[in-house]
Amino acid sequence: MFESVTKKRKNPILNIFGWSLLTLVCVVFIFVGFSPDSSFLGSGGAAAEVNGDAISLRDYKELLDRLENNQGADRGAQQQVRQNAVNILVSRSLIVQEAQKLNIHVSDQEVANELMSIQPFFEEGEFSRLRYKTYLQQARLTESEFEDRIRRDLVIQKMSQLVGYAGRDLKMMDEFDKRIDQAQINVAYSRFNPASFINQVNNASELAKFIDANLEKIQEYYQTNSTKFSRPEEVQARHILIKSDDENEKSTAEALAKAEKIKATLTTKNFAQMAQLHSDDPGSKSKGGSLGSFSRGQMVPEFEKAAFSAPVGKILAPVKSQFGYHLILVEDKSPAVNKGLDEVKSEIAVELLSKDQFDRFATQVKESLKAQDSDRLETLLDKNKLQWTTTGFFSITRDTVPGVGQSSEFLDLALSLGPQNEYANRLVYQGENAYILKFKGAQVAPESGQKDQMDFFKQLMSQQKINGLVQSWADSLREKASVKINPELFR
Repeated sequence: MFESVTKKRKNPILNIFGWSLLTLVCVVFIFVGFSPDSSFLGSGGAAAEVNGDAISLRDYKELLDRLENNQGADRGAQQQVRQNAVNILVSRSLIVQEAQKLNIHVSDQEVANELMSIQPFFEEGEFSRLRYKTYLQQARLTESEFEDRIRRDLVIQKMSQLVGYAGRDLKMMDEFDKRIDQAQINVAYSRFNPASFINQVNNASELAKFIDANLEKIQEYYQTNSTKFSRPEEVQARHILIKSDDENEKSTAEALAKAEKIKATLTTKNFAQMAQLHSDDPGSKSKGGSLGSFSRGQMVPEFEKAAFSAPVGKILAPVKSQFGYHLILVEDKSPAVNKGLDEVKSEIAVELLSKDQFDRFATQVKESLKAQDSDRLETLLDKNKLQWTTTGFFSITRDTVPGVGQSSEFLDLALSLGPQNEYANRLVYQGENAYILKFKGAQVAPESGQKDQMDFFKQLMSQQKINGLVQSWADSLREKASVKINPELFR
């Protein structure tokens, strides 16, 4: 029902990668067709060339990853997803080129404003340069490269808005956008995972037969997941470090005196707060001195000896190391685990059998969804004692789903549902969980004062017309364009 306006939702995952308009462009251009040019670029170079402007392989690979993640494409659909990725990038390039011809540009201030709106770069309500720099390092982007991506996306947004507004009254569009922010959807979901089927396979006779027939498979699982069955003793601790200079007796004495003074005020409840105030360890200070869990050999000898010998909940007196004096709080201890294969055969068999049951059930559900056989689907759920859970009405512009959490794929699929397509046509996977989605309702928030809600939804669906206008405009650009695609992308 809402799929044509999902661009309104502020998705932090898409925003942080500078692809805030990806949803819009996917909706508008995903069916645009271009034929690969077998004479172009061979096995290297760019992904495509549009009127002489190259589209980088990096941009193509990044978009392809996002489309595969969002669409959950199986192997049979990979070629189509690759084609879609190229089509989107070609269309984006055509729009940017047309904007240049029309002298439509984005100012540095507009780029700065967009950058400052990206919430994952904020910490405690303030823009964090450190978070921004960390992302750039992880993405292997320079500031100018990332800001150029923002500029390009804003140019595409301006052009798409101009084309869309040409077919609508501006005042009506403003009102429409306000109502989008008030629109809500209600979705039912049935969640299942391998653990959902454990009770169905916990039969001693069945397990014994499975173990005899699959001993090699069980051994392979045991070796692959060795850390699950064998791990060293671990300690979870916090510390406050007071640095000292071992070559300066005065510095050492002052550091010890400071550590002892802080120690006199410490409790298990205020330790984290005191670490944030006093610790000289920049790596753990912001986390309240937390070092997480660690095994032997990961810390300096003096620290390790003290931490592993202390009882849980005890705050240790200043411990000297090469870095200075440590005040240590041991929060938890985990004993060493070393289970042999014979000890865990049954446990592994249950896990493998429940995973097989999960896979078989998921296949049956997919077949039912694809065939739009709701009766069979409901029978499968009843047989496996799986229930529907309702989200309740929630805003279509929010980033999380009640009871599910943050999942852009879940949200995008939910927004495609409506009275005419009550059940989603595929599963959504999130970690070990799989979700079946079912439409329950849509409304304008009661507090909005909207009297005729169906009138709003008629306007909502008419947003498709704007997409049609942009599609027609893109077609006219493509007719005059020179587009070459690297054939290696499809091999």
